[in-house]
Amino acid sequence: MGNLDMSSREALLKGGNIGSAIVPGKPEESLLIQAVNHSHDRLKMPLGQPKLSDRQIEDLQDWIKAGAAWPESPVAAKGKPFVITPEQRNFWAFQPVRKRTPPATRNKGWAKSPIDQFLLAAMEGKGVTPGRPASRRTLIRRAYYDLIGLPPTATGIDAFVNDRSPAAFANLVDRLLQSPQYGERWGRYWLDIARYSDDRLESEVDAPYANAFRYRDWVIQAFNSDMPYNQFLKAQVAGDQLGDNAKYAAGLGFYALRPDTQDDRVDVTGRAFLGLTTGCAQCHNHKFDPIPATDYYALLGIFTSSEDSQLPLAPEAVVKDWQDREKKVLEKQAEIRDFLHSQATLLAGMFAHETARYSRAARRVVVQHEGVVAVASAERLDPETLQRWIKYLANPQKDHAFLKGWRDASFDDEKFQEVVLGVLKERKTVDDENAVRKALAKSKGNKASTDLVSLKTESFYLWRDLFFNDFYGNRFKQEDDGILYYGPNRGFYETDGTVERFLQGEFKAYLNRAREELSALKANLPPQYPFLHTIKDSAKLRVERVRVGGSDDNPGEEVPRRFLTVLSDGAPFVKGSGRLELAEAVASATNPLTARVMVNRIWAYHFGQGIVATPSDFGFMGARPTHPELLDYLAAKFVENGWSLKALHREIMLTAAYQLDSQTVSGNEEVDPGNRLLWRANTRRLDAEALRDSLLKVSGELDLEAGGPPVQVSSSSNRRRTVYAFVSRRKLDGTLALFDFPNPNLTSEKRSVTITPPQQLFLLNGEFAMDRAQRLAANSKSDSAAETIQKLYRSVFGRAPSAQEIRLASTFVDGNSERWALYAQALLNSNEFLFIP
Repeated sequence: MGNLDMSSREALLKGGNIGSAIVPGKPEESLLIQAVNHSHDRLKMPLGQPKLSDRQIEDLQDWIKAGAAWPESPVAAKGKPFVITPEQRNFWAFQPVRKRTPPATRNKGWAKSPIDQFLLAAMEGKGVTPGRPASRRTLIRRAYYDLIGLPPTATGIDAFVNDRSPAAFANLVDRLLQSPQYGERWGRYWLDIARYSDDRLESEVDAPYANAFRYRDWVIQAFNSDMPYNQFLKAQVAGDQLGDNAKYAAGLGFYALRPDTQDDRVDVTGRAFLGLTTGCAQCHNHKFDPIPATDYYALLGIFTSSEDSQLPLAPEAVVKDWQDREKKVLEKQAEIRDFLHSQATLLAGMFAHETARYSRAARRVVVQHEGVVAVASAERLDPETLQRWIKYLANPQKDHAFLKGWRDASFDDEKFQEVVLGVLKERKTVDDENAVRKALAKSKGNKASTDLVSLKTESFYLWRDLFFNDFYGNRFKQEDDGILYYGPNRGFYETDGTVERFLQGEFKAYLNRAREELSALKANLPPQYPFLHTIKDSAKLRVERVRVGGSDDNPGEEVPRRFLTVLSDGAPFVKGSGRLELAEAVASATNPLTARVMVNRIWAYHFGQGIVATPSDFGFMGARPTHPELLDYLAAKFVENGWSLKALHREIMLTAAYQLDSQTVSGNEEVDPGNRLLWRANTRRLDAEALRDSLLKVSGELDLEAGGPPVQVSSSSNRRRTVYAFVSRRKLDGTLALFDFPNPNLTSEKRSVTITPPQQLFLLNGEFAMDRAQRLAANSKSDSAAETIQKLYRSVFGRAPSAQEIRLASTFVDGNSERWALYAQALLNSNEFLFIP
């Protein structure tokens, strides 16, 4: 509104309507510093918010004092195309996957598989010795949590411990891989990457997706059926173009269920599938990786040539009938909203003509301390409107100067009313002019660069304070309504505002009839048919232009839809939006990244750390692989085995390295304190889902029903696995957040692990944990204390208690039956229950 452009040093020097924003070398004379310091008469930024921190203001002052240097834009100049250097092409991640031969080792008896040979060779090269094997009790618990996220039963542990056949562990792994709970465990990890949520990201209202759970269930089923990983990826990019919608279309929820308020599709494609931060090339060429801005917009064109869609799971006649009925409901709702909004707008204009009267009356209350009701009655004014004026005028802090001196009897109320009416007239002129400009720009196909006009700054602030409303915006409010607006707004689509108290006669009768008709239409609308959240190719395909500096208003060269230059020959995609060609390029066996990225993710969840420690960044700023030859071996074997994830799990888990104990080895810590060489197992805490599910499992309450609509975690009746809990982008469940559940607004490459006092308080004092302890105690109650203790230990730890543990428990309970629940809770708080060694 002030015509200030802050996109370059030259623009800041030029400034806006009131002068240059910066004076290089002189921060005290710079309007920018005055604005953020709140020392200027009118400019106080950020608008309506607290000042920046002292440190931030000092940074700006130091920058201006040093001359206000402005780096050149990293976007390649026109006519100078981005060139990938030989050094960049030779980077390890962009080299073809090669099938590696396991190296020879000095120790010939330790390795159980080629994987072990790679690991042992690296250990021997550093003088590190592998630790001892884990106990069978530890091993079965590790395998259960790794593959299905639940503890084994005491009976299952006993059977495995007593099974001394050479194939006992392999048979155990095979059984777990065939369990339906396997897909629930590993599907949830993929949902982390897919930033899955059951609702949209809205700040002030709940906005659940109707059928998001169908994508979640599809992912789980894909893992359970061992869908080849390359096909799994293709389905999520172009499932509608693979020839079998029933099998693949649900995978499109990967993009269809994205956060609505941001376009992260290029970024999530790069991070999830390729381990590349492609989103960093949106505003300029990637600063570290060989990804030019043209690559970003080539990929973006694929997604802007696609649109959200629905795939009904009901007969066409049922779908059409429901849509026809819903259309009538929406039309009637819009009719009521538009009527109320028009009446509120008209009313605000009428009140504007009474500005002087309300201004004088408000002064009598604020300055002369007369009663509101008495003044409103004497002046025949609307009491609520007068109260609004009083609240507004009593606060001297304004973003405009029109009310300066209002408390003085000499203030000209009639002149102020003329200003208010003038602002209304000015607003109408601006709206009419912008409507014409938008229409002309649209006719010329240049809508993005429309040069719109605006109210003068002070006029806008007065208009905002008196007349602003959010009726034509999105479903959340950013500003309070103006004091003269009584109608509906975007924050409250389901309510009618307060203008109706001013309606009488035919106006009121019309509104009542419309509401009755709406109620009847809603009563006649059945529950919506089931459908999949999908995407489809748009009728009109787009060729994106590079947006220089990431700005829509600064278009650069056109970029045809295609794959990343460093991974392809740069040929344009020609099949529709290009999604199918993108899917084939991503899932190609010749793509050097896709197989490597996924085997690294699987490895990281099994060992607690990846061969590449940054699972979603294989670029120049990512970590280098600790065992590059092993990574290639696994990737090549993965493709050879038909992209089978279950075969990959099996090969990893049958290694000697996976079956190591977590105890330290003398001398190893000094050489490899981070255990990057994997000479021992890494102890891990149960994550949010495994912890909640385990509490329900050991208390005998876990409901293993699979699939279906989500249930709130906090629901007192919810006993289902946590993977089926409602996941909210707007407000993540407190229990999930407490135990480091990932933010569903971002793709999450791995789980954070924190150990905090609130976690312990949840287990000690939380209602959920205490209820589980009480149920566990009730289930374990026997005739004798010794038998009760035996049952508790077998339920929680899968083993019998030692003689000392029996004595401690007996002493604590000491014949008081009410203490069994407390003792059960103590067991559930133990490291043996909460950690996987």
